[in-house]
Amino acid sequence: MKQFLLRIKRVNNERGAALIVVLMVFLVICILGAAITGLAANNMKMSSNERSSQSSYYIAESGVTQRVNEIGPTLKDVYGLAVNGTDFFNKVDSALELGIEKEYRNFQSSLGQNPVAKVKIERVSSDTIISYSNDYKITSVGTIGNSSRKVTKIIHVAWKPKSTVTIPADTVLFSKDDFLVKNYKITGSVGSNGTITLQGGQASISGNVYNKVGTSLTMPAFPTFTIPATAVNYQDTSLKMDHDKVFNTLTVASNSTLTIDVGKTNKNLIVNNLNLLSYGKIRIIGDGKLSIYAKNITLSGYNVINTDGNIEKLYIFLEGSGSTLNNGLIYGSMYANNTSLTVNNDSGIQGHLITNGSNIYINGAALTYSKMIYAPNATVTINASVTGAIICKTISSSGNDDNIKFQFVQINYDNSPLYVDNGKGLSPVKDMITQEPVKESN
Repeated sequence: MKQFLLRIKRVNNERGAALIVVLMVFLVICILGAAITGLAANNMKMSSNERSSQSSYYIAESGVTQRVNEIGPTLKDVYGLAVNGTDFFNKVDSALELGIEKEYRNFQSSLGQNPVAKVKIERVSSDTIISYSNDYKITSVGTIGNSSRKVTKIIHVAWKPKSTVTIPADTVLFSKDDFLVKNYKITGSVGSNGTITLQGGQASISGNVYNKVGTSLTMPAFPTFTIPATAVNYQDTSLKMDHDKVFNTLTVASNSTLTIDVGKTNKNLIVNNLNLLSYGKIRIIGDGKLSIYAKNITLSGYNVINTDGNIEKLYIFLEGSGSTLNNGLIYGSMYANNTSLTVNNDSGIQGHLITNGSNIYINGAALTYSKMIYAPNATVTINASVTGAIICKTISSSGNDDNIKFQFVQINYDNSPLYVDNGKGLSPVKDMITQEPVKESN
């Protein structure tokens, strides 16, 4: 009997222990279930917040894009009205409505919310010291629901010098003074403030002849730039331009190549002296273009600037003498403040040429590249065939070579440091604006 009672008591104790274990397991399952449910809910909330945050970033970025797309046509209109660089930038500041916030709501609703981008433009200080460029910052805040993100983009707006003369669209030769067409053929029209006369059996003009036009030819202001006293000298085989650079003297050693990487946007290189020793070369890489602003350029012999030969990638603004430019080849266009130049295929400037000098000599074989020569105070002496357009004070030719030909080719002024109005109301905007990448801002 006693043994039986002990067995019953033992069974009851085991049942009680089992119940406790079951209850504990159940409690653990409940806790785990609650935790998992809470975690899932939290993850859903976080996922929703992340989607809203990411969406607001894209809305902000889209606001920048829409504002930039509006700037191009605005610059074209402003450029057409501007008479000089100062007037241009004053008009740009006004047209861009600096400091005024614009809202863009043309987005699809997301998560039941209507997105909005608030965008404004501000003028910011520039790291360049030339008079042809201003910098602007576009700030865009994208908002969807309670989530907002802000991005910024820096844009560089550049003034392209332009002449005050309107000439017929197909003009290949235009002069201030009388000029004589001596025994050569002209495909295109010619114009003059004086009188145009044909002489010789080979002399012919296929287009129109515009005598006594009466238009003025003036030089646009040369860009001003001052080299800081703190500017250092530079000599190396590579130069990475993550922004505009300023040097006192930049030297390319003999038998050496300096590779300049401009990156994805146009860059300015400002120097007192650009010196290339014998057989020294400069190569330009990157997607952007390079503008060199130099007080003086010295080529010692057998030099090449822009070895890849793409004349659209290089502009040179030369303030001083160009007496040594024909000691090498320059694949680019030049605005020379006050220098006389010789143009041929074997040396010197291969692109467009703008100068305030008094003489330009064109000789040798037919010029390889179509070019615009704008020299309103120069006598242009021509003894080689030319395609493009020449605008000058007067034109001279020996007339001894009846193989010389002049042929009009429409100049793409997006690839020239000077714009000449051809009477069609066009404006070059391709190089007037360059952009840096969008960056997120706090």
